[in-house]
Amino acid sequence: MGLYANKIFPLLLDISQPEEMVEQRLLALRTVEGNVLEIGIGSGINIPYYPDNIKTLTSVDPSDGMRSRAMRRAGVRGLAIEWLRGRGEQLPCEDGSFDSVVLTDVLCTVADVDTVLGEAYRVLKPGGKLHFLEHGLAREEKIRKWQTRLNGLNRTTACGCELTRDIEKHIRNSSFLIDELVWVPPFSGMKVLYTHIRGIARRPA
Repeated sequence: MGLYANKIFPLLLDISQPEEMVEQRLLALRTVEGNVLEIGIGSGINIPYYPDNIKTLTSVDPSDGMRSRAMRRAGVRGLAIEWLRGRGEQLPCEDGSFDSVVLTDVLCTVADVDTVLGEAYRVLKPGGKLHFLEHGLAREEKIRKWQTRLNGLNRTTACGCELTRDIEKHIRNSSFLIDELVWVPPFSGMKVLYTHIRGIARRPA
């Protein structure tokens, strides 16, 4: 990964986060518990919003570029992170290792959404839960048209981020049982292109 993808772009994401995302992160992570795996932790932007009662936090990320920033955020919270370098399509974790898996704005860039969801399912304990906050194809036709028009440009400038993936369809077609799935109201300005869904899906006990 180059300097832009490794350091500059993640920082741009941090400083450009819409205010609405703070509330959505809190809602997405409110019931995370136990031993937690976050796939694609990046700069650790989720860390301030984790509940106090989690036991451990493990990160799998393909880049070490933002590791120091994530570790600083964890230090403020008094959390220790086990940092594993890897990709969501092949998690370096044992089967049934975690009580909770977290995905936020990750599935837009992975090579294979279904494989990542399958890996998340594999590493969860029976009864464990996937907590997700992901953006993808909008329900509103006007927004969908602009997502389609600008997808190529966004993919180039945002390190492979796709605007037009039907994330809800991928989750519904996975082995998970959905406990909660909420369409987040469209954000303001250009952020309207990043239509989010939020929810919890469960590996059956």
